[in-house]
Amino acid sequence: MLDNKKQTMLTIISQYRTRFYYMKPIPTENHRRTSRYNIEALARGLDILELFSPQNPSVSMKEVISLLKLNKSTTFRLLSTLEAMGYIERDPETRRYRPSLKVLRLGFTVINSMEVRQIARPHLEHLAQEVDETVSLCVLDGDHVIYVDRVRNKSIVGVMLKTGSRVPAHCTTIGKVLLADLSPDQLDIVLNAAKLDQFTSRTINDQDALLCELLKVRKNGYAICDGELAVGLRAAGAPIYNHQQKAIAAINVSGSSTTITINHLKKTIVPAVVRTAARISLALGYAPAKMKEGWKTLLS
Repeated sequence: MLDNKKQTMLTIISQYRTRFYYMKPIPTENHRRTSRYNIEALARGLDILELFSPQNPSVSMKEVISLLKLNKSTTFRLLSTLEAMGYIERDPETRRYRPSLKVLRLGFTVINSMEVRQIARPHLEHLAQEVDETVSLCVLDGDHVIYVDRVRNKSIVGVMLKTGSRVPAHCTTIGKVLLADLSPDQLDIVLNAAKLDQFTSRTINDQDALLCELLKVRKNGYAICDGELAVGLRAAGAPIYNHQQKAIAAINVSGSSTTITINHLKKTIVPAVVRTAARISLALGYAPAKMKEGWKTLLS
């Protein structure tokens, strides 16, 4: 027999799937890639650019051939074209390729053009002063979140984050609040593709347990993490909604467990984060009449 706690969790998960999961599926990445309007050579060139990451800052031609299953002549032409256009650079000594500053400029152009970033910035600065901790603004990218702005007051324990950093969504407050707002089909696609890596003993790396957590986050309108991404790192996050009532970004406050006690996190930081997220959302056209119940409780 299952104990009461486990039986309750399984019942919640079953209800969630029954209530929300049977909706019209959305197009998958593979479906988009097989569009008759695709230009294959361009797609392959972009595939090469997507090979670069903080873990793989450079690649060799041999690695490109192996990872993308291309022949040598095609790979050479693609790399040569990207190099000639200024999107990658080749180290003459190692013969490895890396992204150029041109790619970096494109990334910052996207970040700087985001309306939410421009509107949120003064609110982030005010929040950072209010709680005297680091404040971040992120957007969801598949099963990861990307940091698009940060007001850093103190060093973050065990992890180096900056504008442009990309981290798994399942173990961050920002990731959880954005995952919780996805449609059931979108969430199903994301979680089925996610690795749910375990970074600490407190990381939720089981899909059913994560679904249960996301149900709470969805109801409350905020998320709390205590040592899930890094030992000693605590955070509280809340979503930012647009005029269509969709979560398009999220903010959080994060810091060391030596300065952020659990009581301080729940009693002081959570309300401050929710207030700030609500102000940014209202500036983006979010309707107060449709405010989440968890927010109404904290803001009343």
